[in-house]
Amino acid sequence: MTAAAALMPAAAPGAALGFAQGAVVFVFGYACFTKVRDGEGFGNFVRTVRRLTMRDGRAITVLAAAFACAEAAAAVLTALPATAFAGFVLATGLLAFFIGVVVRAVRGRVFAECGCFGGHSSALSYPLILRNVLLLGFSVPGLLISAVRAPDLSVPAALAAAVGVTIAFLLVRYYDTIVRLVLLRLFPDVRASRQEAS
Repeated sequence: MTAAAALMPAAAPGAALGFAQGAVVFVFGYACFTKVRDGEGFGNFVRTVRRLTMRDGRAITVLAAAFACAEAAAAVLTALPATAFAGFVLATGLLAFFIGVVVRAVRGRVFAECGCFGGHSSALSYPLILRNVLLLGFSVPGLLISAVRAPDLSVPAALAAAVGVTIAFLLVRYYDTIVRLVLLRLFPDVRASRQEAS
């Protein structure tokens, strides 16, 4: 057995953890950044929180700001080796909470944008639930692996983290477009009615 072959099993968990770190840090860091970078992004999210809670006032703005801070904390904690496990716990908890909120909104026929990524907002819908489930595919493995080993700063882990960032970016950036194309393919009548309306 060669030295490289002997190192592969040991490097695999570290690379998987690096991948999960990169993806989770990007998702939550980007979500927070797009909310707080300007008034429009944060305003979109405040409107979503207001619609979901059916309440208004300063408390809603504070609640929206608290969510943005929680997202920032998830990104920072996950990025640091000493606190990565806590970051994955927080990220997984937030995603599970978001899924529950969207499920409740869809069943309650609450029509609103999620405001998850500031100006880049999806409607509260079943495809949004699926997107968050896919994001759990980043955080849950990271949670399980970081529970038994700390992240390392090896080259394979760094490369895996870069791949994780890339995959997460593609998912966040193009998921809505893919869903729209799939729905139009499955329901061509929707496309025809839109063309007639225009």
